[in-house]
Amino acid sequence: MTFDKTINSYVDKKILNAISEFVEGKNYVAAADVLAAAFGADKALFAKEAADFESKLISSFQKNLSLLVQKTWIEKSDAELKENVLYKLNEYSEAVTKGQWNKSYASLLQIVTDVVYLMFGNQAKSADFEEYSLRIDPEFGIFWLYVKSLPQEQDWEQSKARVAMLLGMFFLANY
Repeated sequence: MTFDKTINSYVDKKILNAISEFVEGKNYVAAADVLAAAFGADKALFAKEAADFESKLISSFQKNLSLLVQKTWIEKSDAELKENVLYKLNEYSEAVTKGQWNKSYASLLQIVTDVVYLMFGNQAKSADFEEYSLRIDPEFGIFWLYVKSLPQEQDWEQSKARVAMLLGMFFLANY
């Protein structure tokens, strides 16, 4: 089975289109709504008046991801990475609480990549990890496709960087 067939059997075309439109398009809010629904959220995730929700989401994200990292069994050689991830996670959460979305964007991508490595080991670095992730847990696989589709560096307006990160934080806060 080819990777394209695997994607099509696990991921609705509407979601694939939303990922592409979010990253490349100007109308990222409509695409984000589709992705939010795929991650189990609703439009309140992006409402400017949802500051209390945003604050709770950041806290929940930090607590859940910290717990996930702390509970993950690792090789001794990865102990330093594990501690570094927990440190970066605290710094990241403080920064986004202060509204530093663009400045914190790359940090979130690195944290997520490191956490996935801690969870899956070298498998996370293999060429077929996207397919593997879709097979073992389609919801996680969709999240991973989303994360890997995001550019490492961006020059988006702050509101788009915020939405990109809220999507990832929502998924991980509820994973």
